[in-house]
Amino acid sequence: MGCKVLCTSVALLAYLMFFGHVRAECTQPSFASRNVVLSNHLSTQNFTNGSTVTFECVIGHKPVDPKASRSVTCEGNQWTSLELSCTRKSCGSLADFSHGRYDMTGNLFGDTAKPVCDKGYMLAGKETTRTCRDQGWDGRDPLCESVKCSAPPAIENGQLVDEPLESYNYLEEVSYRCNKGINLIGKSTLHCSEDGTFKPDPPKCFDGCPTPIIPNAKRIGGKSPPYKLGNFIEYQCGDGYRLEGDGYIVCKANGWSPEPPQCIVLPTTTTTTTTTTTPATPTTPKPPKRTALPTPPTTTTTPVTSTTPKPSERTAPWVVALIVVIVLIAVGVIICLIVKRKR
Repeated sequence: MGCKVLCTSVALLAYLMFFGHVRAECTQPSFASRNVVLSNHLSTQNFTNGSTVTFECVIGHKPVDPKASRSVTCEGNQWTSLELSCTRKSCGSLADFSHGRYDMTGNLFGDTAKPVCDKGYMLAGKETTRTCRDQGWDGRDPLCESVKCSAPPAIENGQLVDEPLESYNYLEEVSYRCNKGINLIGKSTLHCSEDGTFKPDPPKCFDGCPTPIIPNAKRIGGKSPPYKLGNFIEYQCGDGYRLEGDGYIVCKANGWSPEPPQCIVLPTTTTTTTTTTTPATPTTPKPPKRTALPTPPTTTTTPVTSTTPKPSERTAPWVVALIVVIVLIAVGVIICLIVKRKR
């Protein structure tokens, strides 16, 4: 009878030590795929059996089912399933605005809407892209104004056909003309474009090319001044000079092409007597003998091996508890055997 009581006591003690030490726990829950976050216990990492935590939707999201439970409970070592699931909020449609439209990526949280004006209109102020936020669309309704061009630029040796205005509407045209006897290079008519500037670039009124001045050169081809568009000149240098550049040049809208040449004086040839001297062969000194440096003694350092176990190598608490239980049971069995023999 005493042996049975002793064995029962040992078994009960072992049960209490082992299962009392190994308690059920849950780590902090996470349901990222459902677009939810913890609404409490944000800093707690471990939860005891029976603990309950609550979730809520992340910013810019709302519950798919408003009646779904937002709580989960730690049972054993795992959490119960979460019913709450969230989806992106809708900002709805944006109001239409005059002479423009929105270029949208969608109307849900995080989507954008870029205002675009109709042809002939442009945004007043800075262009602003609107974004769907948690509380709705940010920014203000855009304003598209009719395109206006300021007065076109003046040109040298020419003028506008009509008196200039203070401003011009989209696609309105202006025309240029050159002074008498001067050639117009480019387009004579420009229009007010959608970005508020006249296009294409204004023309140029060409008054001819200046007469080139090239010392020690003479003209052997072409006409005498004045030089108009398309006229050419051909040059040749005088005796004792050489031509540097192209001797044939043409008068074009931007001046002479290529650049007028130059006449460079030729170098004077001088006869000199050359004396050849055989240089002495230099004696190359022998390099000094190198003295071998003593070899320093080699020191071998034996690394000290630490006997401290790493955190990962330490025995887990439940293993210790299990060993104690086994020892207690073994001791109980031995005592029972001894008692039986004495009888």
